[in-house]
Amino acid sequence: MNPKIPEPCKRTDAHLSPSLQRPRKFQEGFSLGRDTTADYRKPFILLSVLLSSNLFDVALQGIKMATITNSEVKNLKSSPHRVLALYKFVETKFEQDELNELRSQLQEKCQQYDARGTLLLAREGINGTICYPFEGVSDDPMLTFLQSKFGDDLRIRISDSHFNCFPRMKVKVKGEIVSIHDGECDPTEGKGEYIKPEDWNDLLNDPDCLVIDTRNDYEVHVGTFRNAVNPQTKGFTDFPKWMEENLVGASLPKKIAMFCTGGIRCEKATNVCQKLVPDDVSVYHLEGGILAYLDSVKPEDSMFEGDCYVFDQRVAVTYGNKPSTRYVDSCKACRHPLSEEELKGEKYIEGLSCVWCYDTLTDKQKDRFTMRQRQVEIARERGVEEFFNPEQMRKRKQELRST
Repeated sequence: MNPKIPEPCKRTDAHLSPSLQRPRKFQEGFSLGRDTTADYRKPFILLSVLLSSNLFDVALQGIKMATITNSEVKNLKSSPHRVLALYKFVETKFEQDELNELRSQLQEKCQQYDARGTLLLAREGINGTICYPFEGVSDDPMLTFLQSKFGDDLRIRISDSHFNCFPRMKVKVKGEIVSIHDGECDPTEGKGEYIKPEDWNDLLNDPDCLVIDTRNDYEVHVGTFRNAVNPQTKGFTDFPKWMEENLVGASLPKKIAMFCTGGIRCEKATNVCQKLVPDDVSVYHLEGGILAYLDSVKPEDSMFEGDCYVFDQRVAVTYGNKPSTRYVDSCKACRHPLSEEELKGEKYIEGLSCVWCYDTLTDKQKDRFTMRQRQVEIARERGVEEFFNPEQMRKRKQELRST
């Protein structure tokens, strides 16, 4: 039973430092103020060269392809697809030869089932999201394969899509499956206590609980929980520093609860947090993240405001993990989700800028994005619908050669 919240303000966080006090209301606007240089891909080799020379196949191996636009996605043929988000931290760390073998096996299976997305492998485990055709009338062989390799305790989140919401498939071996840059962080040695989505509102309403959003600032703007603190970080690697500056030595409540999109960031965040706060402060996190909450809690009972940002062509999702009706595309410069209204704004230039980044781009960035957008337009003129899908580009090249 939660203690009765005192009237009239129903808040008892006045003793906390300003950075830890709950927001009085959901913030409708903010300035990104972020150096987005690291977010962008390298300039592209001209398609006119690629499609007419033997450099094409070589270039496909090393070139970093951008994503297709949502407007292009909407024109693709609609068909049932499954979106599978997954992760697992392993106690017995993988060796390098095991990672290489797993990478090969995953690439083979993903190709077999026409899966697209990103899977990250590291000594600590696996993380990623993939999308593949699925009629939903039989067992899922892709999921069965993954569970055979990583166990039935592989944490998964399933949702549906009417198209493949990723442009290509990538399986990579990395240093971490979610980067926090803390060599001592290991969720298998300790993490926050899981809280079921159905019980999450109790912590949001608890005056003795500090609820923290571990996601990036631009994600928080799309939607977050009522009463949650926004650390205003530009990337997850900034979060440990924020905790050190705001939790260590501060006057803390009896409980700290964290949440993120699907749960994996909180596995690491709560592990670090437990090492920073006193032993008498309990640390929790939302099991399955916001996606599990939106899939389990009825809208009329929800304390989530807005939509949930996702890292694919759906841009954002809402209750039941259905695509957002507010956000229809995202800026290819700063990644910020955009509504129909923002797409019509003067500062939105396709492939170059939007209202959120128009005033912060450098001349170097503008030149690079202009070059990138020109390649997209060349592709459209040549009839390549999925410009950055290597298979589609190979098919188009063969068609051009045969004419």
